[in-house]
Amino acid sequence: MRTIQLQVEDKDFESFLTIINNLKKGMIRNFEVKDSDFEQTKSYFNQCLKDIENGNSELLSQEEYSIQMDRFKKNL
Repeated sequence: MRTIQLQVEDKDFESFLTIINNLKKGMIRNFEVKDSDFEQTKSYFNQCLKDIENGNSELLSQEEYSIQMDRFKKNL
């Protein structure tokens, strides 16, 4: 058995799925759709969480965030 990884443009995705679903039964054993944007975003937020847990990043309260953003905007 071999595995093929493809990237399909969003505009062609539905047509591609139709083609795949109409292939001879048993021809494809495992079919999985991955959204690369989701995977990248998931990795980013997992790293952010690790940084917070390890003390490498500071998690601000909503109030502290607002205060810092107000200061930032005034200094522009």
